[in-house]
Amino acid sequence: MRRLLVFTVMALCLSGCSINRVHTEKTIKEYETDYSSVYAETIQFSGISDKEFENALNGEIEQAVESELVAFDSQASESSDNVRMGNKCVMEIDWEEEYNKNDFISVVEEKYVYTGGAHGSTVRIPKNIDLSELKEVKLSDLFADDGYVNTLNRMINELMTEHSDEYKDLWAKPEIQDRHQTDFYIDDDKLVIFFQPYELSYYARGFVEFPLSLTELSGYMKEEYRRLGMPN
Repeated sequence: MRRLLVFTVMALCLSGCSINRVHTEKTIKEYETDYSSVYAETIQFSGISDKEFENALNGEIEQAVESELVAFDSQASESSDNVRMGNKCVMEIDWEEEYNKNDFISVVEEKYVYTGGAHGSTVRIPKNIDLSELKEVKLSDLFADDGYVNTLNRMINELMTEHSDEYKDLWAKPEIQDRHQTDFYIDDDKLVIFFQPYELSYYARGFVEFPLSLTELSGYMKEEYRRLGMPN
């Protein structure tokens, strides 16, 4: 039985409330049961010119978070006996806005789940949205041809060489594959490629990120996405 249920709405303009930018808002749901603790943010958009697209996007995000909560509640009730003495199953969902200009938004959902064992699991699920085309884009959508994979891998290797101390604990060579098509976000003037925990290193290392210059990548990108590295 849930002992506490709290809904808190944070009306945040995370991008600085520029008139020309879409606004983002977080809704927070917190509750506890005898065997679990939940903190779950849901991000919603306002100010997108196409309201049908905006409503569909917001509905998709809200439904995904609710589905994650339902699945966790079920798993937590079944795993309660396996949780170490004094611990509870835990779910935490956080959203961060990384980029919001030039008709493009990058937001990242980070989800942590613990249902017993030595530690929980953490995953990032980004959404990269082209507002001029009203669509969510994959990594391949940004580039003019398939050669981008070799270019990104080369730049990642160069970054590892330049910052060898930061990446010395990797047990595998980073290589972009089909499963990494959504594992990126835009941050200011960088394309940030990341690898989930355990892909390249131990769990405590967390996410392994490779921030790559959009200016250096510009010549390989589709013309319509060269705007991402430009100041607004």
